[in-house]
Amino acid sequence: MANKHIHQQELPDQVLTDLGFTEAIVVGLMMKNLDIEEIYLSESLAQYDKVKDLLETETTADLTTVKRAFILPMHNVSTDRLKAALKEHKIGITNDYEKADFIIPHTNFYDLYQSVDTIPQSKLMFKLSNGYYSNGHRKAIIDYYREHGNNVILEKISLDGSYQHTIDYESAPFDSYCFSKMSLILADLVDKGDLQVIETDTILNQSANRVPMTEELMEDIKKMCGYSASDEEIEMSGKIIPTIDPTGEPYLLYKYAVDFLDSCSYKYNRNKDVMYWMDKHNIYRLSRKTAEEAIKYFEEKDMLDSRCFRALEVKCREEIHISNRELYTFKVQVKPEYRKYMQN
Repeated sequence: MANKHIHQQELPDQVLTDLGFTEAIVVGLMMKNLDIEEIYLSESLAQYDKVKDLLETETTADLTTVKRAFILPMHNVSTDRLKAALKEHKIGITNDYEKADFIIPHTNFYDLYQSVDTIPQSKLMFKLSNGYYSNGHRKAIIDYYREHGNNVILEKISLDGSYQHTIDYESAPFDSYCFSKMSLILADLVDKGDLQVIETDTILNQSANRVPMTEELMEDIKKMCGYSASDEEIEMSGKIIPTIDPTGEPYLLYKYAVDFLDSCSYKYNRNKDVMYWMDKHNIYRLSRKTAEEAIKYFEEKDMLDSRCFRALEVKCREEIHISNRELYTFKVQVKPEYRKYMQN
């Protein structure tokens, strides 16, 4: 059985060789319990991209070929929601990647940190830019350095409220690409075909619990998260929003992003599923676009159809401002490349 801790894994040397980590070094990273865990540091962006691509590139979308999932740590969708969607396909979830036949990636398993930053304990891999080592300012770090001779990354936990200028430190490589042992093991298993990768959206989009976006539904949601909404209504709307499928309704997505979705998003800051839905559909960006900008946005996303264009074009006309009205009359016409959308 594999250890659940991302740093406390048995990492065979062959894994590093197979992944091409010929120059990676071991460094220490302090945990909240003051233990020093070992991670691998490389100066190669190519190695970083290789591991990241292996862990997030979908290898199959066929849910009938898999039985047990391992969710990468720090997922931005709740385990309950993923579990419910997988259960529809008779797929279970395990905390032991050795018992899984596929992993579920997300965009939160890697990140960028700078200088002396706060590095989450469960981050599978990360880039540290302009970082430092410090090996002599805390007993646990001193003991680790004396025993192993590995530099320890200086970050918020190891700094422990001290001022950086009061301790001894040295520069780490300006571009440091850091890997937990689990990230390397999982990447190796994917690379060898022992683990499949299935994206989160593939799982959620195949759920029977999805409901189409309609004006009636969105008006109900608007009331359930309005200023006078009760905690129960907000909680209920927070369960409905992640199930809404706006496919084929870009105009409604834009309309309600502007109307209320973005302005009420703060009410769901602790609801991972709602925040994932908001990010996936770019609610923040949409809410700040004019109708004309929304048309261009949906065109670039290959979501623009006649119904959406005609609805947004009406709003575009409302936003037209023309001066010199005392002397001239004007006729507004849609450009030729957009006239196809004016036909029923």
